[in-house]
Amino acid sequence: MAGWVKSLGKDSLIYGLGYGVSRFLQIIILPIITQALTLSEFGYYSNYVIFYTFCAGFFVLGLDNSVARFFYDTDDKQYHRRIFSTSFFFILFVSILSITAFVFFTPGFVKLLGVPGQYGNAFLYVLMCIPVVAINNFFLSWFKWKRQKYYFLICSGGTIVLLLLPLLVAKNISFIFIFKVLFWSQLVIAILSSFFARDYIRFYFNRKLLISLLTYGFPWLLVFLFGLSRTYLDRVFLTKYLQDDVYGMYNFSVRVSTLISLVITAFEMSFGPLAFSIWNKEGAQQFFARLQSMYIFFISVVACAICIASPFIIQLLGRGKYEGSDQILPLLLFAAISVSLINFSNLGTVYAKKSFLSSLSLFIGFATVLILNLFLTHLYLQYGAALSSMIGHIVIIVSGYIFSRKYYNIPFYYARDAFVYLFFFVLSLLSVHYDISGSDYLNMLYQSVILVGLIILFLIFIFPDEIRKTLSAVKGMLYRG
Repeated sequence: MAGWVKSLGKDSLIYGLGYGVSRFLQIIILPIITQALTLSEFGYYSNYVIFYTFCAGFFVLGLDNSVARFFYDTDDKQYHRRIFSTSFFFILFVSILSITAFVFFTPGFVKLLGVPGQYGNAFLYVLMCIPVVAINNFFLSWFKWKRQKYYFLICSGGTIVLLLLPLLVAKNISFIFIFKVLFWSQLVIAILSSFFARDYIRFYFNRKLLISLLTYGFPWLLVFLFGLSRTYLDRVFLTKYLQDDVYGMYNFSVRVSTLISLVITAFEMSFGPLAFSIWNKEGAQQFFARLQSMYIFFISVVACAICIASPFIIQLLGRGKYEGSDQILPLLLFAAISVSLINFSNLGTVYAKKSFLSSLSLFIGFATVLILNLFLTHLYLQYGAALSSMIGHIVIIVSGYIFSRKYYNIPFYYARDAFVYLFFFVLSLLSVHYDISGSDYLNMLYQSVILVGLIILFLIFIFPDEIRKTLSAVKGMLYRG
């Protein structure tokens, strides 16, 4: 079990450092974009990004998951080349063909996205982003499952570097200029990724193999559709109820909340391959249960720390223009935490290859978010939308736990984990709504001291076994040293 923790920690550290650099560069880019665009333009920019993100993910067609699953059937490299090339060329063909058709309906798409007509000239570059982002998503999944960490990090971080450099040197950053740079940066990374994966790209296409890949990948495509639709469903409602400036401010808060993905994504990237390799070994179920408890504690502390530091973060990234956007942060952060628990709640359905049950849990969550948005968003606006997402995400993981227990029963500490999650959620709400002192920086200092004290108390009284095992492991390493 100590070896599993070491492997998970090592991979998480590598992905965390790489993804941290990427996230840090995105943080540098955000002030440039927020200063170049007005509040309302930032909302239009966000809608375009949501559109090409959704389309690019859709045109992967679940084949990233299919290739990862079929890859482990054999060690035959020729077989690996066949599944890779068949999927690669099909994604490329379908995505290019689709955006060619989309060009003829540009005015309709721009209107549907709630973007004024004067910003429609950027839509061509938005469309051209779709096939290259789809291919890059496919490549990143391949590098992840092949455990080619450095290829993954180079390509994920390289996109941000190539986006940052033109924005830093440009004298005049217009709305359309941002999307031009987005397209060219993604295209360069797609070419670089093709070079890295050149040993697996062959002019090969097998119709029968493709059908098998699409059949397995279809439920995962539904997982993606329900998952992303649920994530962006709030924007569909908020564009109707919020003024353009307030809508832009909400999108800025969403961007700030993605800071927590630094930890979540690093963990997810290392957790999947490890879980697949150990779940039949003795003690794996107990390991997963303890790991979930420590993950919830750690990620909740990180979310609370972001809330405490939010006045500084918002001033740094958005200046005074976005002051007050921290009020919605706790809901956004803990909504992200809850949905990240799908890595644990779906272990049984993934283990049993019941991918349709994963789709069903996401559909249940999507329906919950939709219904709650219908009732809450027009009453409580952005707070109602964020609360709808948080509750919907919790419904997803609860249904996932229920479905999974039949196939892979893990003795999770449900009561303790729920208490930790709710405690730090309430603490985060208090940190952004109540001022201990008259100064932002003194307030941050006092709240940080309180947070550190609570962390120590939790480790002593809530996680004594984990602390004892950790100390024993450290003593063992010192003894062997």
